[in-house]
Amino acid sequence: MALDVMRPVRLDDFDQVLALAQQADAGMTTLPSDEEALRPRIEFAAESFESGASEPGGEVYFLVLERDGEIIGTSAVFSAIGLDHGFVNYRINRTVHVSKQLRKRIERRLLVPTHDFTGCSEVGSLFLAPAARGGGTGTFLSRVRYLFIADHRDLIADPVCAELRGWRDANGEYPFWDALGKPFFDMEFEAADIASSAMGIQFISDMMPRHPIYVALLPKAARDVLGRPHDNGAPALKLLLNEGFVDHGYIDVFDGGPVLDAKIDEIKTVSESRVFTARAGDAGGETMMVSSGRLTDFRAVRCAARRDGDDLFMAGDAFDGLDISPGETVRAVTWGS
Repeated sequence: MALDVMRPVRLDDFDQVLALAQQADAGMTTLPSDEEALRPRIEFAAESFESGASEPGGEVYFLVLERDGEIIGTSAVFSAIGLDHGFVNYRINRTVHVSKQLRKRIERRLLVPTHDFTGCSEVGSLFLAPAARGGGTGTFLSRVRYLFIADHRDLIADPVCAELRGWRDANGEYPFWDALGKPFFDMEFEAADIASSAMGIQFISDMMPRHPIYVALLPKAARDVLGRPHDNGAPALKLLLNEGFVDHGYIDVFDGGPVLDAKIDEIKTVSESRVFTARAGDAGGETMMVSSGRLTDFRAVRCAARRDGDDLFMAGDAFDGLDISPGETVRAVTWGS
């Protein structure tokens, strides 16, 4: 069986990506299940790889995971976010109220609208078909993005942020949205989610509260889920933390999910990866993630490989998956690192 291969999305992948998106839960704004919302995103991503960019300019490098000709997963690197309208979220701050007369000192949390991540890059669109989960495939899908970033540092803004979907209850309701989003946007979560996918984020800045909000004024159900990821997002959160991402108290304005960030050089896969010359030969028993460093035909696989100085020995199926020949340059990192 051929190796799973990560590669750039193509226009003729649309039907498969749409079918995959329709298996995802609501709330994945960057992977909408609506055809009209998804198509321009795929078109823009395909254009991004061919744009000849030399610096971060808002390009979207959307990658698909292919297994035996079938697309089973997606992930993406957004080169720089919010360049047109700003990227807005809430930061959870603390304020202190002190009264000498009452002999009271009370700490309160505030939700402060910020644009702190405007101009940063972002990793997102992480989704793996339920039938393909297990065996480390989801981890591979996530970590490949950091190999891509390491290969194309000039095209990716620093730092990198990552949004996780917020928590929802068994009935599909988002307590944070119901308490704070719905009263200001005057629409249901699903409608706002589709609008964000189809029209971009300008309307978020237009309609959301412009002033800090005391958390104590929110219903308990909303307070309890601030910064809490969707139950299905727990593995993704663990992967981010393992890579060195940090939770600095930022949350999404729609569902209250956590927004983490990391400096590129502090991302584990980036810092531990190395550039090698690919050689054909005995691959040994070590499993590694290997990428070819080209942009338009970027490829990455998880395979057996053996390091010998600056050389990396691999079997023929790895060369086929990466679409390279012996003697070409690759980047690799130990799978268990």
